[in-house]
Amino acid sequence: MPTTASRKAVILVVDDELSGAEALSLLLQDAGYETVVAHSGPDALTLAQKTPPDLVLLDVRMPSMDGFETCERLHRLPGLADIPVIFLTGSSERTGIVRAFASGARDYVTKPFLLEELLARVRTHADLKLSRDRLGQMLKDREEITSVVAHDLKNPLTCILFAAEFLKRPNRKTERDEELVAEILDNARSTLEFIQRFLARGAEGKRLREFAARRVNLLELGHSAVKSQRVASEARDVRLEVTGVEAEALVDPDITRNVLQNLIANAIQYSPKGETIEIAVSRMPTGFAQCRVMDRGPGIRETDRAKLFTRFLSVASPAERSQYSSGLGLSIAKHDVTQMGGYLWYESREGGGSVFGFDLPAP
Repeated sequence: MPTTASRKAVILVVDDELSGAEALSLLLQDAGYETVVAHSGPDALTLAQKTPPDLVLLDVRMPSMDGFETCERLHRLPGLADIPVIFLTGSSERTGIVRAFASGARDYVTKPFLLEELLARVRTHADLKLSRDRLGQMLKDREEITSVVAHDLKNPLTCILFAAEFLKRPNRKTERDEELVAEILDNARSTLEFIQRFLARGAEGKRLREFAARRVNLLELGHSAVKSQRVASEARDVRLEVTGVEAEALVDPDITRNVLQNLIANAIQYSPKGETIEIAVSRMPTGFAQCRVMDRGPGIRETDRAKLFTRFLSVASPAERSQYSSGLGLSIAKHDVTQMGGYLWYESREGGGSVFGFDLPAP
């Protein structure tokens, strides 16, 4: 087997001798690799950008651009700095080996070469490259899981925090104590249920995000989301109001609720005291159900709108930003809405403020 990875390694063969390059390409294909052939340095750079290889077999002596220059320029291309290069060199050129390593080569094979030796070196460097790629993907997946888990736990934990803060107030209304305790218990249960689902999916080897579409009444979902955010809104002296008509969407209810809660939480954070945040639900003639969260906050600057849904980038100033804000919520919300076949968007609100809305497919 040419590699321990689940995919074949792609090898770029660069040699100005057409017959030699084609013959070497066929040998590598027989060994189980995918190959791309270039007959000059410039062609190699073009092909590498179009189809990034896992390994390059590079002839030293070529007209117009030799192997040394090709190797140096290859490693300057975006995303190709770590591509392993094996030089193919004549036995009389061994004095140039030092220069080859200085230009970025990982190894060299002298011509005429033994096929077994060449394949052994190719296998070593290709496997190392694919192993690095797999490790990088594992780290990326772990970061993704961590981000999603932290984001989905933030809303219920924030509600628990606000409810607990209310219970600590010396001048609180005692008749609300039971209601606040109920809020804490509901959000604590929600948090534990999420953790249990996460652990169960991990044990069964399932993806973290499992989208289970069913008919969901967005107006009812809006009232439910507002109820869970009510304590936070009272702490900021902001009112929440649900308006509109009953509109069904074919979506995952838990994930849609998370998206809506995230938009409401953002609106609460940036709304001036005494203002009202409106959650409006409507049916669209295009076959979508729409939900809009409208506030009277500072809005989004024109220069910041392009990066609005970018991971880990917050468009709020440090003075406006909550200590619990990561700039991650809108990115995850947009991803989730898109996965459910919908659209998440932003527009300025007439009279000042922001409108964050999402359109989701109706049954």
